[in-house]
Amino acid sequence: MGRAMGRLSARVLRPRPYAPEGALQCAVVAFDIAGFGDRRRDDEVQLYVRAGLYRILEEAFEDTGVPWRGCHREDRGDGVLIVVPALVATELLISPLTERVRAGLRRHNKLSSEPAQIRLRMALHAGHVHFDPYGVAGRTLVHAFRLLEAPAFKTAFAATGRELGCVVSDRLYDDVIRHGPGLIDPDLYDAIRVSVKETETRAWVHFPPGAVRPALNAWPHVVAGA
Repeated sequence: MGRAMGRLSARVLRPRPYAPEGALQCAVVAFDIAGFGDRRRDDEVQLYVRAGLYRILEEAFEDTGVPWRGCHREDRGDGVLIVVPALVATELLISPLTERVRAGLRRHNKLSSEPAQIRLRMALHAGHVHFDPYGVAGRTLVHAFRLLEAPAFKTAFAATGRELGCVVSDRLYDDVIRHGPGLIDPDLYDAIRVSVKETETRAWVHFPPGAVRPALNAWPHVVAGA
């Protein structure tokens, strides 16, 4: 029993890939499972969904060339926060990571009952992340979760009915996406206004190719003419 607990602790309390304390410039990816608390999802289904999410993300990150075990990860029950090592190119998290995640979701949903299927919201941001003995903190993380909870993003995502929706910060759009590196197409992103608690800002949403993009004037808080 003690040996088994030791192995478990080694996995859960793994050495962190960063300096013990201090701040680093990092990319942050936050995921949230839509409708995780649906009453059709009993405890067994929720555990199945969580296991499926982690399997999808680990495979997607590794296939993209982003070391899963090199990332700082924090479970959020119905999602996960991932802080990516500072040396990883941010554009990898935009493409091809989103495509890899979507492929994993499609495979999972094809083989799962309706209550066990996963629709996932994804938020991307970058900035200073502070590391301390308890985990991570800082405005960068707060901002990423504000994007994830933005009403305009949630409404647009629900309207598409697709398995994945992505929202990126204005900073990431300006620094990376608008330049169109690789297969990233800035024309596939739409600007929205984020108004959550004390956060008032602009962000950019993107949905899989082929998704029905709702008319912009039907979305709340859309930034006209962006």
